[in-house]
Amino acid sequence: MYNRPVRIKNSFEVIPMALLTEKEIVNNALKMALDMEEHRQTKYAFLARNARDKKLKELFGGFAVTSRRHIALLKTEMKNLNIR
Repeated sequence: MYNRPVRIKNSFEVIPMALLTEKEIVNNALKMALDMEEHRQTKYAFLARNARDKKLKELFGGFAVTSRRHIALLKTEMKNLNIR
């Protein structure tokens, strides 16, 4: 058995995986996914607003829309699993 780093609130903390329940692992994974997707959405929206090239503006705008959809899906799944 070995320890894997688990990201918790923008830091890395080593937690033995055997000590986490499946629910805790899913909870942490979904929260991390939501955090990363929100960061992506913010980044792509910024790039879309500030791009001078029309094609890049459209590309980044499309990425931002996709990220918003992913965020909505993650939030729905988290609500269904009673994860806050």
